[in-house]
Parts: sequence; structure tokens; C-alpha cells
Amino acid sequence: MASRSARIAIACWIVTTLASSASANPFEWIWRVPQKVVSDIARDTKRRNCWPEPFVQPDRQATREPFGTMIEHGWRQQNLIAGYHFSEDGAGLNQAGDHKVRWILFEAPPQHRTIYVQVADDPQVTASRIDAVRLLAVQLSPHGDLPMVVATHIQPRGWPAEWVDSVGRKFSEATPAPVLPESGDSSSF
Repeated sequence: MASRSARIAIACWIVTTLASSASANPFEWIWRVPQKVVSDIARDTKRRNCWPEPFVQPDRQATREPFGTMIEHGWRQQNLIAGYHFSEDGAGLNQAGDHKVRWILFEAPPQHRTIYVQVADDPQVTASRIDAVRLLAVQLSPHGDLPMVVATHIQPRGWPAEWVDSVGRKFSEATPAPVLPESGDSSSF
């Protein structure tokens, strides 16, 4: 008896809940649920059928992003005015530094004409290095297209010229003199 009255109470509650909804048809949800399931299945099927396309462009972009960073780091290294580009006192540009600044101003692509000056141990020397580079840039660019001159902590890549020269000389000294074979033996051909 108690279970029958519980069933009647649940049924009344369901009918009351459905009747209190704003829709004109209290049983509309019965038809809406299967349609939603069908539309979800159709949407999922379409997604699966076009699977790689929505993800190709983000993957390509994620693959290309490091190359832009590498290019910027390469130009920063290329446009570095290092300690050996300055005179012995560390402030004024030497001939190699002068040529390097000229190359950056006249031959580097315009979007990559930022000049990076290696920081010295003394902040005053760094400031005088930057001033020397700016002064030369002003002298070479009278039309007002001055590049940015930025201090940086990156180290130059490469080896000292003396070391490269000594390796080249040792290689030349160790190379045997070219000698033609003796002409007496003609059967070797």
C-alpha cells in the first residue's frame, strides 16, 4: 500500500513539474531528447570526417614559430659589435668595428638593422661604446634613418683571428709539396 501511494506521489510530482514548464506541450522533452542525441551524433560524425583539417593550421603555426625566434637570434648575433670591434681602451671603434657598422647600415635588410653592442665589465665603457657606435651611425646616415643601438649580454661566436691564422699556417706547413710520379713507368696507365 505504501509503495502504491509512493508511485502515485512520484507520478503527480512528474506531471506537476512538466505542467509547470513554460512550454505548451508538457511532453515536448520526450521528443527533444532523441533529436538532440541525433544532432550530437551528426555533429560528431562531421568532426570525425574532417578530422585533420581543423588542426592543421595551428600545428603549422606552432611548427613555424621557433623559426622566427631563431631568425631574430641569428640577426642579433650577426649585428653584434663585440669587444674586439673596439680599440684597446675599449671605447672607440677600431677598423673592424667601423666596417661592421657600415655593413649593418648599408647591407643588412632594413628590418634587421638594429645594432647590438656587447656590454663591457664597466658601465661607463659600455656607455662610451654605445656613444661611439651612435656617432658613427649618425655620420653615415645623414638622412635620419638611424638604427637602434642596443646593449646586449650575448657573447660573440667564433675564434680569435690569431688562432685561426695559426691553424691555417700549420695546415699549410704540414701539406706535402705536390710531386708528379716518375715518368719512367708508363705501364701504370
